Amino acid sequence: MRARRLPVADRVDRDGESVVLVGREVVRLSALATTLLDACPDWTEEERLVAVLVERFGAPPGGDDPAVLVARALDTLTGHGLVERA
Repeated sequence: MRARRLPVADRVDRDGESVVLVGREVVRLSALATTLLDACPDWTEEERLVAVLVERFGAPPGGDDPAVLVARALDTLTGHGLVERA
């Protein structure tokens, strides 16, 4: 599967996190979510996104599958209108 970020009305970055305005909704993004958005300006394979996040933040604690966690994060970002997947 692939993902790409969608345009936002406004974005403010601070200390690795960001706040975005999507329509009338303000969404605060963690450093991980901000990195995930920045890693897919155009269609990007999810495997590549997993590699970017593991490289930046390390493997997930508890032995969780990073691909599953990235898919969940993308689901959340999609729900906020920040990402589209195909």
